[in-house]
Amino acid sequence: MTDTIRIGQMSDLHLGHRQYGKYDRAVDFFDAAADAADILAEQDPDLVVVPGDLFHRSRPYPVDQRHSIRVFDRLRQKDIPVFATRGNHDASYAWSKRQGGNELHVLEDLGLLTYLEDQFEEVSLDNGSSVRVWGLGYYGNDTGAKLKDLVEENEDALEKDDMPNILLMHAYLDNMIPSARLSEYTLDVLGFDYVAIGHYHGWWVNGSETMCCSGSTEHVSAAEWDNPERSVAIASLTKKNASWETSIERFNYPVRPKKRKKLELGTVTITEASKAVSEALQELDEEDAIIRVDVTGKLSDTHESLDIRSLTQEAEKAFHVTIEPQMDYAGLPVREDVSDTELMEEVFVQRLDVTEENAGKWVSLANNMKDILTESLDDKAESTLLEMLYDFADDEEIQEELGDVE
Repeated sequence: MTDTIRIGQMSDLHLGHRQYGKYDRAVDFFDAAADAADILAEQDPDLVVVPGDLFHRSRPYPVDQRHSIRVFDRLRQKDIPVFATRGNHDASYAWSKRQGGNELHVLEDLGLLTYLEDQFEEVSLDNGSSVRVWGLGYYGNDTGAKLKDLVEENEDALEKDDMPNILLMHAYLDNMIPSARLSEYTLDVLGFDYVAIGHYHGWWVNGSETMCCSGSTEHVSAAEWDNPERSVAIASLTKKNASWETSIERFNYPVRPKKRKKLELGTVTITEASKAVSEALQELDEEDAIIRVDVTGKLSDTHESLDIRSLTQEAEKAFHVTIEPQMDYAGLPVREDVSDTELMEEVFVQRLDVTEENAGKWVSLANNMKDILTESLDDKAESTLLEMLYDFADDEEIQEELGDVE
C-alpha cells in the first residue's frame, strides 16, 4: 500500500463535434481526446476521472461512439480504471430514464469506464489503496441543491477518513463565471478531498489545489483560443496524518492551430474595410489553421455588407475562415478638415462619377435647386437663380458629361 494516490483528469471531450459543419473537426476532437488519453496512460495514474461532456451530442452518431471506444481503450490497455459522469451535452437524466440508459451506459457495459450518476463507488486500487469516487450529473442552476441532497443522503460515508473522497461534477463556479451560483467555499465545506470539475473549458485550479478544471480537450469556441494548447491534469493525493494533501501537475499538448484578430476600423468606406480584412487574413494565414477576424466599425458610403465569400479566399492555406462583421452604416463621416462645399464635391466625384473639374458646378446646381424649392425668394432673386440654371444646362462640359452618362 502506498501513501500517495495519483488521479488523471481529462474533461469535455465533445466527441462528434462537427464544428463549422465539417466532419474533419469531429476527427480533430477524436485526435485531441486520444492524445489526452495517451498522455494520461503514459503517466500511469491509479485512476482517471472524466467529469462530463464526453460527447457533443446527446445522441451521438455511430462513428462518434466508435471514437469514444478507441479513446478509452487506450486506458483499458494499461489497466487504468476510468470514472465518468454526465455533462450538459450528454443525454439528460430524464431522457436516460425514459430510454433505459444512455451512451455512457454503453461504454460502461463494454468495460471501458464506470458511469456515476448521483452516487459514489468505493474502489480498491492496484497499489493497495482505496478511494471513494462520487459522481454528480449536470443539473445547471440546480447543481448546488442536488449536491447537497447527495451529501446529506450519504453523510456517513463522506465523514469516514478511511479513504479519500473524490467528487466529479459538471458545473461552473463563481471563480470561473461570476454569474455562477456555486462557489469554491460551498464545495470546500462539504469535506471532499479532491473535486474534478468539468463544463468550464479553460484551465483552473484553486489555491489549495483541492479543485481542478483541466479544460476541454479541444477548442470548442473562439473564446478559448487565448491558450493555443489544451491540457490534462495529474492530481496527487498524499496522506499526511488524518488528512490528504494534494498537488496538481498540468500537461499540455497541441491541437489544430487557431488564429484570431480584432479590427476596430472606425468610420471607413467599404473599400477600406475590405482592404483591412484582406490584409488581416493574409497576415494570419497558416497551413490548416482555423482563422477568425472580428470587424467593428461604420461604413460611410454604403448599406451593403462585406463580400465575406470573396474575402475568405484571401487565406489560401487555412482550413477554415470566419469573418464576423459588426458594421453599421454611418452616412457621410464628419470631417472638420474640409468645408461643406468640398465634401459635397467629393460626393459627386466618388458616387456619381462626375469629373473633378465639373464637381463645383454640380454643387452650385444642387444649392440653387435647394434655394428655389425651399426658400421664399423675391422675383429678382428667383430670376437670377433660374438664369444660373439655364447657364448650367448650356455649359458644353456639362452637356458632354451628361452625354457620357447616357
